[in-house]
Amino acid sequence: MVFKNWQLWLALKYVFSPKRERFTGVISLIAVLGVCLSVCALTVVSAVMTGFKDAVLEKVLGFNPHISIAFAEKDLTPYVIKTVKEVIPEKELKNISPFFQLQGLAIYMGSPQAIVLKGIDLLQLKKEKNFEHLELSPDIKKTHWDKDLPLVLGEKLADRLGVRLGSRVKLLSVEGIYTIFGFFPRVLAFRVVGIFRTGVYDYDESIGFTSYKAFLKKAKPSYYGIELKLKDPFKAHFYKERLSKRLKGVASIIDWQEWNRNLFTALKLEKTGLFVILTLMVVVSLFTIVAAMVMLVNEKKVDIAIIKAMGATSRDVLKVFFYCGFILSFIGVVLGTGLGLAMCEFLSKVPVVKLPSDVYPVEYLPVKVALSDLCFIVFTSMLISILACLYPAKKAAKFYPAEILRQG
Repeated sequence: MVFKNWQLWLALKYVFSPKRERFTGVISLIAVLGVCLSVCALTVVSAVMTGFKDAVLEKVLGFNPHISIAFAEKDLTPYVIKTVKEVIPEKELKNISPFFQLQGLAIYMGSPQAIVLKGIDLLQLKKEKNFEHLELSPDIKKTHWDKDLPLVLGEKLADRLGVRLGSRVKLLSVEGIYTIFGFFPRVLAFRVVGIFRTGVYDYDESIGFTSYKAFLKKAKPSYYGIELKLKDPFKAHFYKERLSKRLKGVASIIDWQEWNRNLFTALKLEKTGLFVILTLMVVVSLFTIVAAMVMLVNEKKVDIAIIKAMGATSRDVLKVFFYCGFILSFIGVVLGTGLGLAMCEFLSKVPVVKLPSDVYPVEYLPVKVALSDLCFIVFTSMLISILACLYPAKKAAKFYPAEILRQG
């Protein structure tokens, strides 16, 4: 078996031989460590970016509708719902609910804070699984609100206002009345019946919910809407296009991918940029492998002359030293992949890197290893390794045995 693939056997002897020059061995060890650390860094960063994207995606899909349909008149609601049910099969629909949204200032004890108020069925909040914390007052089950309207606030917004359950808050809406004396904002009174925390700073700092039906009895929003949640969120764009054709000129329609396009484009671009930069680290580390291989070729000149004199071809010599470089690269890539996976497992089990909540939508560094990313990293690293091994192998193949033996 040795003689059938003697080139590989000889390459293994050259790489692992304890008799080779110490300096060449040290350079080879440094080269392997360089490839190992580069591939490890590439694996960890790729897993972090994938985990971060999935964490953001989970938050976006958890608290935003998959398709949002907005229209000007409340009377259009039955027609829009009927059209939705005709376009989207019932088995694909997870939830369909009316809503409205307006902006304004929430005021408590003279302290104003900007708020985006959303009118929904408040009892649906209990069914949401994406809240990290949700504290609701028993009053939320009331069906009639004669004086104050119910209000559920994000935790950060509640802290800024200094309110708690039962506090009375006033809302100055940007939608008001224009008179000959100027613009007068609409003022509505609310009572806090719930406080939630999503873990997403922007939501917790600026979002509030109120009862859809109770609000419409006291005021009229500038537009109405229908929120759709699908069993498969990634079909949202397909159904959005079909709904747009049916409701053209009646309603404006947007899906979650379109709404968050800039965010996910930025994440994809950032991941690609980091991948390119860290791949260059792999390329730099492979220069050390090339240097180690050149030193090995110079060290084994006499051996090359002897095996050529025994009948080996230049192609055989090329194979021997190509295998040497490939073995060193392969060891580095395998060790780097294993070390990277171990670090990813550690970071996923032990959240040691805490992220500022006012910047990132997750509290700790998210890590998720995608098999496709891992395969691509290994493939790219090995491809670069193969290209790096060609130069010293070709150099070894060009040696002439007569000249080497004559020089001694």
